[in-house]
Amino acid sequence: MRDLINASLKNWRLPIPPALKRDFLHYQYRQNANFMLLITVIGHLAFYSYAIADYLLVPEIFDRSITLRTIFIGILLPLNIYLIRKVRNITFLEIVFSASLMLATVLWLGVLLPRTQSDVVHTYVYASIIFVVVLNIVIRSNYWLAVFISLLHTVVTLYFVYLLDHGDREAIFIYSIVYLPVLYFSLFISWHNTRTARRLFLLSLIEEQDKSELEEANRKLTVLSHTDALTGVPNRSLFDDRLQQAIAKARRDKTRLALLFIDLDQFKQVNDSHGHAAGDLLLQQVTKHMVDCVRESDTVARIGGDEFEILLPTIESPQDALVVATKIHGVLTKRFKLDGIEVDISASIGVAIFPEHGREPVELSRNADIALYRAKELGRDRVEMAV
Repeated sequence: MRDLINASLKNWRLPIPPALKRDFLHYQYRQNANFMLLITVIGHLAFYSYAIADYLLVPEIFDRSITLRTIFIGILLPLNIYLIRKVRNITFLEIVFSASLMLATVLWLGVLLPRTQSDVVHTYVYASIIFVVVLNIVIRSNYWLAVFISLLHTVVTLYFVYLLDHGDREAIFIYSIVYLPVLYFSLFISWHNTRTARRLFLLSLIEEQDKSELEEANRKLTVLSHTDALTGVPNRSLFDDRLQQAIAKARRDKTRLALLFIDLDQFKQVNDSHGHAAGDLLLQQVTKHMVDCVRESDTVARIGGDEFEILLPTIESPQDALVVATKIHGVLTKRFKLDGIEVDISASIGVAIFPEHGREPVELSRNADIALYRAKELGRDRVEMAV
């Protein structure tokens, strides 16, 4: 997708990739909706305010003018505001806006002005037409749509000039001198706005992709900095942070928590006899078994080598911690299959309880560590509670 976007940026003639067409329309809506709403309100009010010019310049049509303009504003202005707020397709909105502008032109030139013989009518018509053309500058989502709508307005206004001047070619020539440069200028603005909107949209996609890739890279770095690369469980840094938070919560709620220190008894022999690859596989399987023995709210962490720590943040009694420790001890004494190799290991586990064996992380960890080494001194392959 990035290649398509870059290609579209380099060559403005290339269309927006089909997969991005809907997103492009939504982008255009977000960028232009408020501006279109403002232009719609100004355009309708300006059309209504021209009743003042009717009253001053061609008073004989004022009654008809104020009636038609009031009906026009009363129906189309609320409808257009509603559509701009509810419809997200900017192209459709521009077609509706242009249809409203066309209807205003027909009312203005086709119904109101031909019903007077005033000498100022020609100047009035030319000024009105210039105003209509300037409003076309807001067309920006599709250049060819702007061309079609502008040419349609040209045909309509030329027709009314022809009628108002009774087929006078000189009048049409004068009108063209005044009108066509403004028309071409509005089309140039439309072309420029279309290119600009297209380029900004494509650049926003690249920026969004770069931002997403950066966020994903940062997320991965954060995960890597807080997890053990081999087993995928938290490392010492993350475990210490969770332990500190758990102790703070337990102190506040006046509850207990348990800290388990675990050491694999025959891990060095596995590494020496079968190689580090087998040792790594054993550590992965051991970790999975321990994770399966605890709750989702508990934390299993690899501290280093064959040493693990487990945090049980909420327990009812010290016996609950012994039950979990005994369960883990049992699953670690089973035979492990490592790519055709079968090995037997055991585990020594030390258990410390908050607040009985320590009210601070350092004190609790020290007592769990002492319980672990007592288990080793008593022959390994056992669970010991801190005292």
